[in-house]
Amino acid sequence: MFDDVRKSVEKIASKHKVEEYEMVLSRHDFTSFSIEQRDLTVSSEVGVSSLGLRLLKKGKLTYASTTVADEAALEHVISAALTNLQPTALKVFARIPTGLSWDDADEKITDLVTRPRRLRDLLSATVSETWERGNGKFERLNGNGGVGLAEEWVFTSGSAEPSYRRGTGFNAYIDLDSRDFEILVKTRLPKPREIETLGAKVARRLPKRSAKPSDLGLKGKETDVVLHPFCLASMFSNVIAEHIYATSKLSGLSRFKAGRKHASSVVTIADDGAYHEFISRGPTDEEGTKTRRNVLFDKGVFKTFAYDAETAVLDRTESTGNGMRRPVLAEESHEAPVRPTLRGLVMEPGGIKLKDMIKDVKKGIMLKFLLGIHTADKVSGSFSNTAYLSYVIENGKLTSTAEPGTWAMRGNALGLLKTIDAVSTERFLTGSSLLPWVKTRLYVG
Repeated sequence: MFDDVRKSVEKIASKHKVEEYEMVLSRHDFTSFSIEQRDLTVSSEVGVSSLGLRLLKKGKLTYASTTVADEAALEHVISAALTNLQPTALKVFARIPTGLSWDDADEKITDLVTRPRRLRDLLSATVSETWERGNGKFERLNGNGGVGLAEEWVFTSGSAEPSYRRGTGFNAYIDLDSRDFEILVKTRLPKPREIETLGAKVARRLPKRSAKPSDLGLKGKETDVVLHPFCLASMFSNVIAEHIYATSKLSGLSRFKAGRKHASSVVTIADDGAYHEFISRGPTDEEGTKTRRNVLFDKGVFKTFAYDAETAVLDRTESTGNGMRRPVLAEESHEAPVRPTLRGLVMEPGGIKLKDMIKDVKKGIMLKFLLGIHTADKVSGSFSNTAYLSYVIENGKLTSTAEPGTWAMRGNALGLLKTIDAVSTERFLTGSSLLPWVKTRLYVG
């Protein structure tokens, strides 16, 4: 597949006197499932492909994209793109080192992708066990997920060969009554019992009651908060990351300065696009720069911004391997411009067990999800959002779920980094991050 597409792109680029080109070609096979009550639906998509191109001509840059990679379609999208050349600091694209080929696909997942009935049988057991073990604790069961096999080639016209990655992924999401959920994301197929008991695990811990802030006398007050890794990850991706991207540094909008302490001493976190458990891992970024581990905060001290090739040129430094086609708003990934992008957060564990962290809280909340965190002020870091699928803590125990629509949490994501006073020994894998639970304080509106 790659060779045919490359030859077509090469031919058309030469015809239009394109000086350099860069291409990211991906192909996916995916079998997905959806759960609603006791109904389970399974569907498959095979051979879904996309191509993202960047072209350099006369010192200017343009983008092209397509999901149909025959020569006629490529001629059309490349011709159209060349009418929209824009100034750029880039003179050449990356030269990709040879030998960057990763194949870590799990054949057990590949088998499920090609045999949907086996996936159905596995998830049917999950549905049955959730209802059987739920003991009347919930009324609505919803879920989704799937298994996938993906291939990706990154190539530039100045390189001898592409970087290549073939990998698999499994993900499952189970929600009970919109009160709590669990996710399971792996690059290798989990043990069957881990999948089958996913919903029952949520049902077992689901309290009978829910509580409002006024029930605890917390309305309008600052309180202890245990941030679930899922919530911490969303704060990073939606708010904090904007201040790590070199684009924000160059525009003067970042609140961070390398070498300064911008987080608590218990915070050490890196961006690692090669971490073995991340579904999105790869040997290079989408510009062909070799993937590396970049420490972002070391004991609270901010160490580096995330650069793609162009921001590196503008700031007279080197790319950190963070050039990815990051979509904003309605953009599709293959259509998006290359932007500095965090690829996978790995935070060092702390010295306290989660159960002991919770024991230390007299009154507070475990925040698992904040509705609309993407609407936070990305410049200042301020947010005011409602807790969702979260737990109320009383006298060191998770006693109830947070009453929907009543816990308006207010704070600042950048300031929150400085007020983290405890980090759990346990960590949670989301598929693109490996993070612990952290304890801090926020205001309840």
